[in-house]
Amino acid sequence: MGPAPDVLSYSAVMTHAPLDVLIIGGGFAGLSAALYSARGMKRGVVVTAGPSRNAPSRQAHGVFTQDGEDPVHLLQVARDQLRPYDFPVLEAGVIRVAGENGAFIATLADGQTVQARKIILATGVRDLLPDEPTGLREEWGKGVHHCAYCYGWEIRDGPTAFYQAALGGTSGVQSILYHQKISRDILVCSDRSLDFTPEQRELLETRGAHLMDAPLVRVDGREGGVRLTFQDGTVADRAVLYAHGERRGQVELAVQLGCEVTPSGIQVDAQQMTTIPGVYAAGDVTSGNQIAFAVAGGARAAMFAASALFYDDLPDGAKAEDA
Repeated sequence: MGPAPDVLSYSAVMTHAPLDVLIIGGGFAGLSAALYSARGMKRGVVVTAGPSRNAPSRQAHGVFTQDGEDPVHLLQVARDQLRPYDFPVLEAGVIRVAGENGAFIATLADGQTVQARKIILATGVRDLLPDEPTGLREEWGKGVHHCAYCYGWEIRDGPTAFYQAALGGTSGVQSILYHQKISRDILVCSDRSLDFTPEQRELLETRGAHLMDAPLVRVDGREGGVRLTFQDGTVADRAVLYAHGERRGQVELAVQLGCEVTPSGIQVDAQQMTTIPGVYAAGDVTSGNQIAFAVAGGARAAMFAASALFYDDLPDGAKAEDA
């Protein structure tokens, strides 16, 4: 269940157009940007649709003063604390964005439009999970995790597992050794026989890794972790299964605006500005996978967007001569 939507009409949002800032995305980066924008006396709106990437997770870790809290609860608190500032959250999808610095226009799924002088893209990423093994999708964020920082300390020195399709080679060895910072007792598996050389197998086994050549076919949740079933009938109980889906940035609006996009996400500078003036981006859609980074990035984007608005509004005699 996601955060409760704010009751808000389109007309209430657009009473005074154009807005100073339009924030697209209501996750940790977007709501952080909204709070800093509101504190900076900027008029704006958050437009958001769909659940946060963190919604399947039971707990959020590494969040300063909020370690272990439910991420959905944290997002609801963020919305609640934003309400006094008259910086609304509009539940709607954005299908198109156009314009230029100082004069952007976003078209919503229902055909309505929002005008703003600056845009902050906090559109996030999607985790595209494989169809197999059965149960991996259902256990995502519960017994299956992608980040040892987000979930690892709690089961330190316990029985863990690592799954990756077509696992092998030097990069595979490095991934396994990386996850062994949580526990030496790691079961390594794939969707096929592991593609390691005899030397690599010896290296891993010497360090305590259990190499399973039978393909993993099923993941079931259980009290205290997951139960893994392999094609040869072997069953193993583990405290956690680390796995990785495809991380796909939701960059469609950035592309429409002409922003440069790399395989890591939307390219931004030290001020969170994209390659298009007036367009900022923050959160997982730029890079990174951590709530703490998303919150910080959203705050930076908002403050630098506000600074740009301040400069845009300066009378000519107060601007730098080379500007």
